[in-house]
Amino acid sequence: MKKSLVALAAFSALGSAFADVDVSGGVKLYGVLDAGVQTQQLINPGYSTTATSVTNTYQGIFASNATSRFGIKAARDLGEGLKGFAQAEIELAPDSSTLLPSSNRQAFVGLSSDAGSISIGTHETTAYEVWGMDVNGRIEYKPQVWRTLASVSMQDRSNNSIKYITPTINGFTGHAMYGFAEVPSSLTCTTTLAAGTASACSTFFSYAVKYKSDKLNAAIVHDQTSYIVQAYKFAGIANAGVSTANAITANTGATAALMYGDATATTANYNTPTQRDIISLSYDLDGTYFNYIYGKSYQTDLTGSNTTNTIGIRRAFDKLTLAVSYGTGTVVSVNSTASAIVAISGSTSDTTLGAYYNFDKSTSVYFLGSNQTSNVGLSDGATTTIAVGFRYNF
Repeated sequence: MKKSLVALAAFSALGSAFADVDVSGGVKLYGVLDAGVQTQQLINPGYSTTATSVTNTYQGIFASNATSRFGIKAARDLGEGLKGFAQAEIELAPDSSTLLPSSNRQAFVGLSSDAGSISIGTHETTAYEVWGMDVNGRIEYKPQVWRTLASVSMQDRSNNSIKYITPTINGFTGHAMYGFAEVPSSLTCTTTLAAGTASACSTFFSYAVKYKSDKLNAAIVHDQTSYIVQAYKFAGIANAGVSTANAITANTGATAALMYGDATATTANYNTPTQRDIISLSYDLDGTYFNYIYGKSYQTDLTGSNTTNTIGIRRAFDKLTLAVSYGTGTVVSVNSTASAIVAISGSTSDTTLGAYYNFDKSTSVYFLGSNQTSNVGLSDGATTTIAVGFRYNF
């Protein structure tokens, strides 16, 4: 009897401690599981004139159409027009026995009111949000030429950041975001970095204007990242960026990217931030979706730049959706000599075809095919990718 009373008292105390937490109201669980059988034939762009082109074929199970992920969204009315909100999202790996790699996609908390919203934590950048406007979305093996504008991963997802979004006025919203460096102010930041990597000194800043109506979506974005080397990443094996099959081992940056914004054959970085200008326009014409994405990456005191243009069209037929996009890119390199890890001035292109059959709002099967070419390396590169898979949204 005494044990029963003690247990009842314990449960009563526990209930009192959490009595003010409504775990059902304002909380939403969501996620995506994507798994596709994918094959990719890759001719890696050469890193020197003496390197021979190497052809490799990669096959396996990959999240080919979308990142598999699990997330929680929460919102709560605090009264007097003020709301609290939070979101946490982690990446899932259905092709791995661990399922949960240590990958934090988003995790932020904030407040919103009639004056807009402000949040602190890890956020998707506005540029990464814009990439989702592509008719084939942000497919995971990333053959689209606009993916080459991202020299480092923090240009897709910035941690240690604060984000503000204005109220919507006639369809327009303003977006501003700043990602802080993670070093003390007294530290002298190094000017030597491996290509395709950021450092603890790197900061991220962006501002944007978005417009949304029933048929038209538009976005203009400008962002900049400090302490990175402008680098071109050729689409390699799934989820890995550039292939390492034909890298020059004497240069650590060779496995990551080809530099086009650096005037030397080393990874000495310029203090001027790498900047990007991005414009996207999408229009829905009675079920036919058109999209255009322009992007340019550059530094103001250097002539190196990477400019891309992508057009696409998507059409829904009952449960079947077809999409095709075509993109071109032009890289102007500061130094086009025969030095490893330095890009040469050249061009890129890609064509991506997607077919999606949606059984309902949650379950779909898909086919994706793409072909990309590049002569930005010191020898030409090309990749052909085919994937067939399943996707479930919940």
